[in-house]
Amino acid sequence: MAETVTVICRLPSGVRLDLYDMKGLAETAQANKAGAQMVPGAPVRSVILEGARHDRRYAKFTNAMLGMGGRTVVDAAFWEAWLAQNKNSELVRRNLVFAEASTAKAEGKLKEVGSHPTGLEGVDTAKLVGDVQTLGG
Repeated sequence: MAETVTVICRLPSGVRLDLYDMKGLAETAQANKAGAQMVPGAPVRSVILEGARHDRRYAKFTNAMLGMGGRTVVDAAFWEAWLAQNKNSELVRRNLVFAEASTAKAEGKLKEVGSHPTGLEGVDTAKLVGDVQTLGG
């Protein structure tokens, strides 16, 4: 397996991926059940992914992000561990965040899934009913 993977993030501003010590969280949960003071778990490692606004094709004046994604090179072991902890996350299931062994493969997958809306695209003002100038006031 490669030492790094290219992670594509289709969210506009990116996202922080947190990796937790699951054994430690389970022990904390048991202590909380026994009446100990509740302490939130702290991530053991985090990675911040660049979002679609970091795509080299992104043009701020159009704000069109469909088909775009930020690219971040991430340690493969971190990615595999994070993916195992988050396999049922909407980020993973809806291909909002995904990884491939190479940038070329990641960009190929982005071409495949990039036409599926994320739900966070900007509003197309041409499709709004009424006068856009009067909507704000």
